[in-house]
Amino acid sequence: MFCKKEKGFTLIELLAVIVILAIIALIATPIIVGVINKAKKNSFVDTAYGIVDAGELYYAKNFGNDNFDGKIFTFPSESEELKLSGEKPGGGTLEITKKGKQVLTIYDKGKNWCASKGEEDAKVTVTKYEESKCKTEEATILLPTGLTKGTPIYLNPETKSICKEANAVSTTGTKTGCMKWYVYKDNGNKTYQLILDHNTTATVPWNSGGNNTNGMKEVFTALENDTKTWKASLKARLITADEVANIAGNINFNGTTSAVDKWFYLDSNTQTQTATQQGESAYAWLFDYTDDCESSGCNIEDSSNYGYWTSTPAFNDSHYAWNMTNSGSLGNYFVDYGTDLGLRPVITA
Repeated sequence: MFCKKEKGFTLIELLAVIVILAIIALIATPIIVGVINKAKKNSFVDTAYGIVDAGELYYAKNFGNDNFDGKIFTFPSESEELKLSGEKPGGGTLEITKKGKQVLTIYDKGKNWCASKGEEDAKVTVTKYEESKCKTEEATILLPTGLTKGTPIYLNPETKSICKEANAVSTTGTKTGCMKWYVYKDNGNKTYQLILDHNTTATVPWNSGGNNTNGMKEVFTALENDTKTWKASLKARLITADEVANIAGNINFNGTTSAVDKWFYLDSNTQTQTATQQGESAYAWLFDYTDDCESSGCNIEDSSNYGYWTSTPAFNDSHYAWNMTNSGSLGNYFVDYGTDLGLRPVITA
């Protein structure tokens, strides 16, 4: 009985097949990659126009509001006010001007594409991502004009964007995310000075060396650490004693000449406390979240601290620095005591 011998591919034939497949791959791969990139670009274009449409809808809902001075959204945005569909951009901003014009600069998460639209542009322009060209200028927070002292503002200092009251956290030690701030000064250039409603560090010495002539030490280091993720343009710092006096309208106080015995209660501008029940002080927002402060007119207590430092050293005693106290007064305390007073940043926004 004879068996038929099966003939396989020769080595030459196998090599020929491999070469043909390689050629096909070389031809097909760029085409496939091109199709994928085109799809990604088209998706990003849709995202850009979706943001513009959402901005127009936002303006339509807010048009006629006398307090509307424009709006800036920073991406990735935490705001629920801008109703977006689809994937959010990797970064950038959308500015809605007072007249309802859309100014857009965004880029995708993979940093492949950049989309921009000027105030008078009818269409969105999409180009390849280049950091120098696609980098957005840091957004300016557009707050309403005419805000008065004590007006609450809800703001995330890391994204430099307005957030919702419901998302704000006021717990002592909280230093990131959406937080509550208070206006205490109108700078007159469409910006304000804002002070946080709680201490980011509960307690810290002003200077453990015990001498104020050497300037702030531990409290300054704590401030740097607490605000290291915040936008630098917010210029986080400590409030000065003179600023506190100005808030209370005390024209007789001067941080560079007033002696330590010139301390005063904010509500009376004297050394007699006139606010003695919870919520009674007109300046409760300046010393909320301090220990046993309700008996001096604050709204809510926090046993973790007795107030916070200002950046102003005492004039006539090198052992002291001025501070905001839990009793609603601008007082002074030993700079090396680190168990009572903390820090409460102020910013420019």
